[in-house]
Amino acid sequence: MLRNPTGTICHIKSVLGASADDVRRLAEQSSCKMICEGGRVRFEVSSGENGRQTHYSEDLLRYLFQKMFEIASSRSDSNDSLPVVVTVPPLFTEEQRKTVRLIAKKVGFDVLRIINEPTAAVLAYHMGSKPSPVPCRYLVYRMGGSTTDATLVTVLGGAYRLDAHVVRSDLGGKLITRELAEHCATEFQRQMRADMRESRRGMAKLMSAAETAKHVLSTLETAQCFAESVYEGLDLSVNVSRARFESLLGPIITHCKAPLDEILRTASLTPLDIHKVVLCGGSCKVQKLRRALAAYFPQADILDSRSPDEVVALGAAAQAALLYVRDGQPDVAVNCNAPCLSKGIYVKPSSSNGTLSLAIPPGTPVPTRWQYTVRPNDKQSTVCLQVYEKGDPAGGEDSATLLAKVVMKDIEEDTPVVATISVRSDGSMHVSCSDKQKGRTESIILDPFTEESPVS
Repeated sequence: MLRNPTGTICHIKSVLGASADDVRRLAEQSSCKMICEGGRVRFEVSSGENGRQTHYSEDLLRYLFQKMFEIASSRSDSNDSLPVVVTVPPLFTEEQRKTVRLIAKKVGFDVLRIINEPTAAVLAYHMGSKPSPVPCRYLVYRMGGSTTDATLVTVLGGAYRLDAHVVRSDLGGKLITRELAEHCATEFQRQMRADMRESRRGMAKLMSAAETAKHVLSTLETAQCFAESVYEGLDLSVNVSRARFESLLGPIITHCKAPLDEILRTASLTPLDIHKVVLCGGSCKVQKLRRALAAYFPQADILDSRSPDEVVALGAAAQAALLYVRDGQPDVAVNCNAPCLSKGIYVKPSSSNGTLSLAIPPGTPVPTRWQYTVRPNDKQSTVCLQVYEKGDPAGGEDSATLLAKVVMKDIEEDTPVVATISVRSDGSMHVSCSDKQKGRTESIILDPFTEESPVS
């Protein structure tokens, strides 16, 4: 980037899955010329003696795969094909996934499967390897260089379901690097009585040095930000402590919580509903960001034993190992639109002192079933089960809509009543209360109220 910025291409993955508006935004940030025409993106780069050359985004992906294939082949002891699992962002379309698979196959890889990056991050921690009857919600937080995204993944019985995904293209690790570089430039101006911001090349050198210092401060208490000849032959050398570094990040850390607020609002959940948080992306090494995420999810386990830089690759490798031992059995990929609940289903039994309890979370694919044992209060012979629908989990009972009320009378003392809610594949809901001792059942059926939602 320093020696040949107009000949350096960045953000290839972002370009592959970008819309026309995103391409225009990326073109403004790119150091080389980007042109979008006919639905394809091409780069015009200067290459010294060869003048200007044109490369399409698909060609660049092929160059990358070719280089990775050469590295893998040099470390392989056999002449067999190299089986791989390729990861892509969740927003990639089926056509884009086919393009990635085709290019990887052309360079020599044996593509076993293409999976979403957040799913791979969860796989890196071997979650879901043991069957569990209780769903576990994972929040995969990825902060890369130029983008930040949050993904909600639910794991149940070894099955992984991607429930929601939020991307912020205006938030990334470059903001942290730029804040540190600005601090060092101010220190340089104070020491040398010269403003190095007037030199574009000097600022480029400083950004590179600040990037290195940022990574050092993730593990050490102090770091030296050093760059040669940044302004009229003067060198920059600034010692930065982690405390000083973290004091610069207050506004940025606040913005880092925006994707979390958005995805929880989209999924109608609260921070207390998240069981585990997976850190992904190099910027998640910043200690202050880790503490902020731990404070945001007070009851969740922060999974950071794997390097955030490597967690997606480790998950893909784990998945490839599982698929490879199947002795050549063909992989069957299934993509479908499953009907799911657009809002959460809440219940209020007569024994719950008037409080709503979440029975079925929003986004749950149907058909699904919920069951609970209700015991009448002392000296009561009646059980009343009220079923509500609510979109905002933080809202009170006033924001909930009463869907059904089932009343069972003449119940003997200490007799358990089994309450059941079944949402069928057509979207209809069956609510019932059963007295198993007497063989009595009171029930009601509601019309369909689900909506189609993609599940992957």
